[in-house]
Amino acid sequence: MDHEVADLPSGPLDTYRKKASFNWKDMLYFIDGEKALAFKVTADCLCSSENTFYIFLIIDIHKYWHKRFGATLGALSGGRVSITRMALVNLKLALIVSIRFSATRRQFGPKDTEEIPVLEYQLQQWRLIPYLSAAYALEHFSKSIFMNFVEFQIGQAMRDKSDRQAELGREIHAIGCSSKPLGSWIAQRGIQECREACGGHGYLAMNRLGDLRNDNDPNCTYEGDNNVLLQQTSNYLLSLFHAKHYGGVQIESPLHSVDFLNDFHKILGSKFIATAMEECMDSAVSVGAYKWLVCFLLVESHRRLEQQRAIGMDDFDARNNSQVYYCRSLAIAYIEHYCLQRFHELSTDPETPAGLRPVLSKLCALYGLWSLSSHMATLYQGNYFSGKKPAELVQMGILTLCSQLKDDAVSLVDVFAPSDFILNSPIGRADGQLYKNLWSTVMQGSKVLERPSWWKEFCSNKAVVGSLRPKL
Repeated sequence: MDHEVADLPSGPLDTYRKKASFNWKDMLYFIDGEKALAFKVTADCLCSSENTFYIFLIIDIHKYWHKRFGATLGALSGGRVSITRMALVNLKLALIVSIRFSATRRQFGPKDTEEIPVLEYQLQQWRLIPYLSAAYALEHFSKSIFMNFVEFQIGQAMRDKSDRQAELGREIHAIGCSSKPLGSWIAQRGIQECREACGGHGYLAMNRLGDLRNDNDPNCTYEGDNNVLLQQTSNYLLSLFHAKHYGGVQIESPLHSVDFLNDFHKILGSKFIATAMEECMDSAVSVGAYKWLVCFLLVESHRRLEQQRAIGMDDFDARNNSQVYYCRSLAIAYIEHYCLQRFHELSTDPETPAGLRPVLSKLCALYGLWSLSSHMATLYQGNYFSGKKPAELVQMGILTLCSQLKDDAVSLVDVFAPSDFILNSPIGRADGQLYKNLWSTVMQGSKVLERPSWWKEFCSNKAVVGSLRPKL
């Protein structure tokens, strides 16, 4: 397989590539798949015969749909699932640039020794590597959800009128309405962090981080504002809970994203039991905590709605007054749990290559702890956490995993890095020749060795000091 993927150019980044705990080409084949639905096209039309890009085939089966609602549901879900992927692409490009830069940019260090790469600093690791773990979690999640959506489309095309098909449409709709906020918001925060982590170089237009941030911003709005979309997901979850609470209906779905809610009484009775940091570095701990979190927020959201109705509010006002801290948080926790659950299953699957499982397990554990840390107040509010120990374990687990993944970071971004031509960022090139590439790009600009048109105004025709007066 190695001959199908070109080796990366040697340079300063080799220091980290040699320390990686896995083979980046093996990870590339595992993530993308040897038989991926893609056409690999030589990019001669892009003025470089060395570079390639991928064109993905989307099959339009709209003409086969026979129900207006099914067509609308499918179109909206398809767009939202695709936007999750679009946001991920922007995040991955930003991570490639910032991590390669961090591995080659040297600044300060221990006394009487040479300067060290900024990636060696704990603060830089804490700023970037959790977003790298999120990128890998979203990579698997967005691909697998897309295939579930294709399954739904095929059912529509085959005129499947079964209850399972209808329920699959509802579930994919709920997932799509929350996966877009998850992906676009993580990308929004992650790209900004990447930009700031590169210092002044991050604000240089030629390095593209500003363009990536601007390209991603619309992902938070089109196909539905993120905060509004989340209400669709929470409504889905509350409808399932209402049916179980008042009708005893079993909670289950085709993709099994909500099946655990059947045991919400038992789950809410559990506590955080990890006593050592090593236990927290098992992603199963985070998955368990998220199950409790979703159950807690579901029950609290249901209780909040009932309270609002009890004081005379109609359904519209009751829902409107139950979003902040309740339904919105519920939808976010639900999709974060499902994304983590799928990544956890991938990292523990016996069919996952043994050489890749350790690094994937660390990425999964980091994503789980890092995501969970934003819900710390709710975990204490519901008494799942008690005392200062759980928070300390989560925080130390995050820092330890960031440190352990530091040497793998460059190879991890190499896995999903496009060619330098496509990346088009001097500080993110694969050879790691940071300043050489910057200078080369600057010198390729138009008229860079000529004086600007306005130079005489500052040299020959300078105003006399004191001659300029305000006109107001």
